[in-house]
Amino acid sequence: MNTLFEDPEAVRAIPEDTTKLVVLDESVIERVGRIVLALKNDQVVLVRDVTQKDADDIMFSVARHFGLDNKLEVEAGFASVKGHRENVGKYFMTVNKREDYHFIPAHCEGSSRMRMQLASFYAVENTTDGGASILLNINDESAEWGALRELVKKCKAGDKKLSPFEIMKLKMIHGIELPDDLLDEQDVIISDGGSPVDGVDIFNVLEQLKKVYSVILDRDCYAYWDTIASYDFDSGEGYFDLLKSSHMLKVPDGLRDFTTLDNAYARRVWKSGVNYKSLFKSKLTQTLMAGDLVFMNNLSWAHSTSNWSPHSGRRKVLAAFA
Repeated sequence: MNTLFEDPEAVRAIPEDTTKLVVLDESVIERVGRIVLALKNDQVVLVRDVTQKDADDIMFSVARHFGLDNKLEVEAGFASVKGHRENVGKYFMTVNKREDYHFIPAHCEGSSRMRMQLASFYAVENTTDGGASILLNINDESAEWGALRELVKKCKAGDKKLSPFEIMKLKMIHGIELPDDLLDEQDVIISDGGSPVDGVDIFNVLEQLKKVYSVILDRDCYAYWDTIASYDFDSGEGYFDLLKSSHMLKVPDGLRDFTTLDNAYARRVWKSGVNYKSLFKSKLTQTLMAGDLVFMNNLSWAHSTSNWSPHSGRRKVLAAFA
């Protein structure tokens, strides 16, 4: 194993801002109130020495404060249904599986359709030589959002009049909500999405971004959804450079193609040309230890994970979303 030590100018300008991190310990009174206040100030909260049961209880209390308790229940229920994660406790779930040396590029969980507002991570253990959580505070005023697109499903029904059952079927199977998700002339068609309704064509398209309302910040803002970040080649390259500039990238000896390290590379379909550093105001880098519990606004903060050397230790971090 070796580590790359290049320092590209393109990402060096994303500063580390520790003023955005609020650290609490178990002796803090009114812990939930402190977490809520910090989130409203667009800060990240790290609570130390928390049991897994307490993590569930605190997550529920914070979600309930923002009226997200029902959404928390729904997202926890989806974990086992979709099959890519497993429930651990009441609200937390395993994170996506990765191969040796894989990093997880920066993204906000979900999509503009799912509109997940709150993200939390709980560390069961982390003894690896990497596996740091890199959290990036989104620069909502950047002009770069105009260069980005989100991969979504849309449909074209022509003159067909859809029945209420057919409309519900499109929503349940593909997440298509009519009339908002009718194909628009500005959409870029990537592929045929397959249709469960006769006379309706479904496509995977890149659509222009829209702001989403944040219940935590009480304003509309852009989010770097997984449906944006995981489909743009420039997103993967930008995050790769960030890890290199931070001296955090682990690579096997003889590696020549960085794309094999990118957990999302197989999904990427286009190049946005985005200036990656301009999407973020600052970052926070934390190597979570056993009992650490993190909260952040899922719209205004993107989360990511650096990679680590195989067999250097064990890492188990759980996630919950609302």
